[in-house]
Amino acid sequence: MSEYMDTDETNNKKIISVGHIALDYIFNVKSFPEPNTSVQIPSAKKYYGGAACNVSVGVAKLGLKSGIVSCVGYDFINSGYNSYLKNLNIDVSNVYHSDEEETPKAWIFTDPNNNQITFFLWGAAKHYKELNPPNFDADVVHLATGDPKFNVKCAKKAKHCGALVSFDPGQDLPLYSKGDMESIINHLDFMFMNNHEYERVLKLLDIDSEELMEKINTLIITYGKDGSIIYHNGDKIKVPAIPTKVIDPTGAGDSYRAGFLTAYLKGYDLKDCGLIASCVASFIVEKKGCQTNFPSWDKMEKRLKNIK
Repeated sequence: MSEYMDTDETNNKKIISVGHIALDYIFNVKSFPEPNTSVQIPSAKKYYGGAACNVSVGVAKLGLKSGIVSCVGYDFINSGYNSYLKNLNIDVSNVYHSDEEETPKAWIFTDPNNNQITFFLWGAAKHYKELNPPNFDADVVHLATGDPKFNVKCAKKAKHCGALVSFDPGQDLPLYSKGDMESIINHLDFMFMNNHEYERVLKLLDIDSEELMEKINTLIITYGKDGSIIYHNGDKIKVPAIPTKVIDPTGAGDSYRAGFLTAYLKGYDLKDCGLIASCVASFIVEKKGCQTNFPSWDKMEKRLKNIK
């Protein structure tokens, strides 16, 4: 990785994430149950999550300014999540609070092969339909899991405000119509997907990979333990995964996005952005929870230098 010195100008750059703040309940199971059967699970423990907020926390931990646009419920303040985000200096001024609905929640089950099944309570997220995008005072606006129509509006507004636009449909991909996906792609600078989501997007749009790459400036596909591939201007950049012991893969993708976008705003080239992203993700999978083990920039840099 090339040497790079942080400056005040760099550290004042800001990334705003749009999408879910959620409370996660994460379980490791020996196998997924067949219909009409049951399996035992360990005791339930609450973790802070939500794809958009995972990115926001990662960006803050890595040293850039961070904000979140989201919908939460009546239980959010007492959950401790609000004060946790404020202590990280994350801008929560554009978080909508519902008095009638719960904060979104996810129950995530992982088998020994790191396959996952997630049950998601939408809760207060139903209010996205009522919201208008804010004036984005940011260098990058990252659109994560959330309401497709709201994400389309945010993509257009972010471009109007002069921000770079990043998009990760994640597990909410089935909610997107072909029209929504086409609209959002027309405003993107970065698009992140895992290999499964990549195939589903191609099928949804009824196009081949070359056609998709022509539409997006920088396309990043992650392949778990097999690393990632970055496509940009006809180049194909392969990035290895950082070897580590995987305890829980939940949140690895979100941490990759936080690392990549932070590195990009710090001025690194795309290959180094991918390496930094993989290194950040290697910390996350070592402990249970999407935000439990986010490294500082210095800690990430030290690990990456030792590996190389």
